[in-house]
Amino acid sequence: MAGEDWDELGEDLRDFRARIAELEGARGLAPDRRAPALEAALIELRYAADVLWPHYEERARRAGTGTGPGRREEQLLRLLFQRLPLPVALLDRDGTLRRLNQEAARLLGVGAGYAAGRPLASFLRPEDRAALRTQAAAVARGDGARSTEVRLPAAGPARDERRRMTLVALRPPGETRNAVLAVFQAPGHLPAPRPPVGDGTAPGPARPAPSAAERETLLLDIADEAATALLTARTGGPEEILRAVTRALRATAADWAVADLVEDSGRLRRCAVAAPPGHEDGAVAAALRAQDPAACPVVAGAAVGGVVTVRVRPEDADCLGRDGEDNALVTRAGVVSLACLPVRRPEGAGGAGGPAVVAVLTLLRTADGPGGGAGPFSMAEAGVLERVARHTGLALGGPLRPPP
Repeated sequence: MAGEDWDELGEDLRDFRARIAELEGARGLAPDRRAPALEAALIELRYAADVLWPHYEERARRAGTGTGPGRREEQLLRLLFQRLPLPVALLDRDGTLRRLNQEAARLLGVGAGYAAGRPLASFLRPEDRAALRTQAAAVARGDGARSTEVRLPAAGPARDERRRMTLVALRPPGETRNAVLAVFQAPGHLPAPRPPVGDGTAPGPARPAPSAAERETLLLDIADEAATALLTARTGGPEEILRAVTRALRATAADWAVADLVEDSGRLRRCAVAAPPGHEDGAVAAALRAQDPAACPVVAGAAVGGVVTVRVRPEDADCLGRDGEDNALVTRAGVVSLACLPVRRPEGAGGAGGPAVVAVLTLLRTADGPGGGAGPFSMAEAGVLERVARHTGLALGGPLRPPP
């Protein structure tokens, strides 16, 4: 690059940095006053992608490794990326996160190092994931920038956040294929979120995340309610016991609770589906009741392997199986987290083969359900739920046989 070209680029960069420094002040504004600054930041981002980055590519092509002024330019672009006052992420063409700035990490609720290498789709509502992958692939192919609305499951009792995401193709230096730049715009101009399906009421104001003492109380409630249900139903048959424990777990730990019985023949049979209030007769409840549990991978895996499964924002759309119309139940139910618990027969009750899995409990938290605001299942909750599954096995006792 000729000297006069560097002088011109240096002047552009100085002006650019001055404008970015002004935009950084927008972080101190009230949320409803940030829109103009965010729009300006998008313009500057487009300038960085369309003008500054091609300059760097040209310098890298001519100078090989891009040292000296080219290296300083790369460092400036990295600094710009991190300091932008709105969430920005760099994706591979398949939607995998390569890099995200501080605002994006804050929006997704994770550390930048943890998120890198994970699909961005895993942070979205299940029904938004396929659209993101398609849009990202189209942008990477060179079909032009795209804009779409996505929802990110919110932490705590607040409903999921709605964001306008703009996808722009970007060619990183030294690479032969496009990457995708994702920009999340503030939702201030979007309509208010719809009320959750089934109760007909709008969500209340967001409450603060529960304290450690409150979380401990919730864990005790789960164990207490399950123990009460098991003691009450202990004199009944296996199906009555499983129905009682699913009702207790649905009331304290999840939006949906499902129980499947493992008969002596090894066949799985669904015997209980506890739905959220107002959803007992809905289409999702009907699909879960009609499903063959052997066609549900997490249930079949727990029955055979006896391993507890906890998934947060499941990336495998088929992990919960499909309904009669070939729709993924994870997407149809809006699952944000699931826990699958094998229930074992007590030691000595199953013969020489050791404790066998006699039932499987599956718990779902959904974005629209009353428990969705509790967030994904935690390790502490998984420990309590394993204890509940163990006590359920004690209540079930000896060999199980199907009713006549």
